This record gives sequence, C-alpha cells and structure tokens, in this order.
Amino acid sequence: MPVTEREPVSSRLMRALSRGPQPSAQRFEAPEIYGREAISRIARALPPVERLYANVRFSILRPKLLSVMDLLLPDEGRILDIGCGFGLFAAYFGQTQPERRIVGVDPNARRIAMAERVSEAVGLVGNTFLAGDARDVPLQGTFEGAYVLDVMHHIPEEDQLPMLTRLRDLLAPRGVLVVKDITTVPAFGLEFTRLLDRVMVGWDEPLRYRHHREWGEMLASLGFHVRMVRVPDVLPYPHVVIAATKR
Repeated sequence: MPVTEREPVSSRLMRALSRGPQPSAQRFEAPEIYGREAISRIARALPPVERLYANVRFSILRPKLLSVMDLLLPDEGRILDIGCGFGLFAAYFGQTQPERRIVGVDPNARRIAMAERVSEAVGLVGNTFLAGDARDVPLQGTFEGAYVLDVMHHIPEEDQLPMLTRLRDLLAPRGVLVVKDITTVPAFGLEFTRLLDRVMVGWDEPLRYRHHREWGEMLASLGFHVRMVRVPDVLPYPHVVIAATKR
C-alpha cells in the first residue's frame, strides 16, 4: 500500500486559517501553552518516590522547554518515545495533543508497568509501552514522529549512529525526530550536567556527550533536514533541541 507524504504542521495550520468559518469543524479549546495542569495530573498519578523523581525531571525539562518540543512534534498519529521511563513525557505529550498515539520503549519492565499506570490515570487510552532495548526491540509499522529526551548521551558511542539510523528507518516520509540532549558548551554547563548524571546512573556507565554540531552532521548524513535551537535555563544545563525531518 503506497505511503502518503504527511503535510507539515505549519502548512496545515496556515491552510486551516485561510479557510474561513466552518462551524461544524471549528474547535474553540484554549489549552494552557505550558501544560502545567498536564504536569500536575502526571505527578498525582505516581507513588511518592516516583512523584519526587517526576518533579525533578520536570524541573529540568521545564514547561517552556517542553512547549518547544511539543510544537515540533506532529499533532497526531503514532509517536515513538525512546527511553520512556515512567511514561512522564508520553503522558505529557499525549495530553497536550490527544490525537497522538505514543509508543514508549524502555529496558526496565517495572518502569513500563508504571508508564501504563500513569497513562491510564490521566485518561490516555491509545498509548502503548514495550519493555526492551530501543536498539533492537521489535517495532511494527512506521511512525509520524519520534523523540529522544536526554537519552542519546547514555547510549554507547558506537551505537549512537546506528540508533539514529534505526529511528530514520522507522519514520514515515516527512516524519519528525526530536532530539533533546546536552551540548558540550559552555564547559561549566557540561560538567554540571555530568555530575548530576553520575549521581543518577553511577560512575561505571559510559556517557558520550556531543557538541550539537556533531549531532547535526550525523543526522544530515542520514538524509534528515535538521534545525536546532539552544534553550537557555536558569540552571546551567546546556540544553539543545534538534528537529530532524525525514526527507
């Protein structure tokens, strides 16, 4: 069956605005752009320890940063969440755009069970979660979008390009891959992040950070059209958000 290229969100938005009044099709919801209520519902669905972790994660990936990623992701269709953990961001992005159907992958079966619980608690029935390594877990069909939030630098260096290659192959034409990671400048921000990562994962796990230019070159070499933005923070995290569109 032939694959139909997906029209970019911006084009659909402009086309919708130019149509004029269509009473039967208009929607008048005005969601809060930063999704604080979405975050609150997620926290309430978690046990105390996991709730504390969620509050830490959402303090790092602040609502304004999440809003940047939310606008870059397709607003409907199947979306792949790599390293979904407790399902915090699957629950967030599913609430902000209910037509999304998020498939979360994480190697920890306990986290997958928690992600299912959180998704159900916030009223999302279309999300699914798989326990397995994202590098080789079986995945069926294609995806309109995918996101990898602060995961790529935890993947061994030799597996980073194959991981991005796999994500490209899983995306439909015009599909969007959103990568949120840490760039390597300024040096103080990188060392601040490295210290916190070590507190979380210990001293034995390899960490491979890259300058955002390296990520851009890798994605471009795979045929993606790449855009990126540095996102300042009150804390010294050197955030970078990369949107890679499959040609």
